[in-house]
Amino acid sequence: MEINNSVAAWSAGLAAQRLPRWDELPDIDLYLDQVLTLLDKYLGPFLPENGGHALTASMINNYVKLRIVPAPVKKRYGRVQLAYLLVIGLLKQVLPIPDVKTLLESQFEGAQEQTDGGAENRGFAKAFDCFCTLQETAFADMARQAAQLETAAGTRPALAMEMAVRANASKTLAEKLIAPDTQM
Repeated sequence: MEINNSVAAWSAGLAAQRLPRWDELPDIDLYLDQVLTLLDKYLGPFLPENGGHALTASMINNYVKLRIVPAPVKKRYGRVQLAYLLVIGLLKQVLPIPDVKTLLESQFEGAQEQTDGGAENRGFAKAFDCFCTLQETAFADMARQAAQLETAAGTRPALAMEMAVRANASKTLAEKLIAPDTQM
């Protein structure tokens, strides 16, 4: 079958990728250009291969202005900002930014590191590490499903439709769960 080798190899490669954990993020503050380079390195394998960047300087500045990401201190971004940007870079692919903001607030509220050189809050680190594990597990599950479905689907377009329908169902449920006033 035409899709067996390419989809199986790509899925296996994606499932093998790993996001950095809190303790693996740089423990020194970075300037915006350094942050952009690091985000491309960390997020590149998880994003579509269109040659673009994970996030741009304008996007990051907007996220700071909208208070989605804590403001940098003296134009330097620390671990907290980097963690927020990593999560945003992945979730913005499937959710509108207001929904991403709501998720970030619910997951990281009260768990923020003091960015003035104070002590780290291990609650924030734990929440970030949990997100990374969830994302990696989702990619591994998707890779297993793709390997099983490619045999049943038979063609690349059929498999693409199957995965798009599953993604739409997951996105719809996520948006329903995020909306504060919706009944289930």
